[in-house]
Amino acid sequence: MCTALTLQTQDGYNLFGRNMDIEFSFSQSILLIPRNFNYTDNITGKTQKSKYAIIGMGTLLGTYPALADGLNEKGLACAGLNFPGYVHYEENVLEDKINLAPYDVIFWILNNFDSIEALKKELPHINIVKKPFNESTPLPTLHWIVVDKKGACIVIEKTKEKLSIYDNAIGVLSNAPTFDWHMTNLRQYINVDPHQPIATSWNNQELAPLGQGLGSFGLPGDFSTVSRFVRIAFLKSKIGNPINELNGISEFFHMLNNVSMVTGSVITPQEKNDITLYTSCMSQQKGVYYYTTYNNSRINAIDMNKEDLDGDQVKVFPYLDTQDINYQN
Repeated sequence: MCTALTLQTQDGYNLFGRNMDIEFSFSQSILLIPRNFNYTDNITGKTQKSKYAIIGMGTLLGTYPALADGLNEKGLACAGLNFPGYVHYEENVLEDKINLAPYDVIFWILNNFDSIEALKKELPHINIVKKPFNESTPLPTLHWIVVDKKGACIVIEKTKEKLSIYDNAIGVLSNAPTFDWHMTNLRQYINVDPHQPIATSWNNQELAPLGQGLGSFGLPGDFSTVSRFVRIAFLKSKIGNPINELNGISEFFHMLNNVSMVTGSVITPQEKNDITLYTSCMSQQKGVYYYTTYNNSRINAIDMNKEDLDGDQVKVFPYLDTQDINYQN
């Protein structure tokens, strides 16, 4: 359960981020992966060196950075969202392919590419393999949204039928079913409008709207993946382009708050609360990672360009999850 969003401002900034909706913590922290970080390829076992510096939310599995979302120094950003019931990973490694485990995909993309154009040339050559990181780490069921700093955006989905690469002009994503299904479903909501309907008459009885907001009657308000996709797509289409980056960051968090989950709103079959664990927003031009958490609504920010991007060790920033209140007296 997650929702991802892209947003462009009038002064040329591109923002990307997501709600992480989940019923458990995964020991998440903000990770800064420098250019000279040496890592072990989990499929081949070979040691490799990073190409681009990356900042994102994730967890260290040993010394390996497993990313949930992130941004590289070139402004390319990516997030993995849950895709249960549709995802299909291959059983076997193929010698003529780029073999990746699902938890490798974000790191591979951000480590190697600076644009959607460059990434699209290599995506047909990947083979996503059903290989857990270890016995205690479950295999994630994911599809991915990727966007560059020019606003070009795609969705990557691996189903039993094929590897699909969709151009994503609408710039949002939620969970299953497939992206093309979600896009077709949007056609059911073209009547939804932010404007107030005018009064009308039925059998000489005048009927006027009961307050503001009636134009959006029919916009789904539940927390299902289909409804969240429709709602965030509607909000993005109507908000326009915020005047500047600061205003855009504010609007970005407002929009994702509109599809966020609170304790008690979604309960899993295991009686766990599915909540919005954190919300991220990345400034793709500036290389800044903003985030809020379920327990701390204050926006925290980490600027990757204030760090040593030529280092060789992953830097872990603490995940600030205690409410930080600014007392004014």
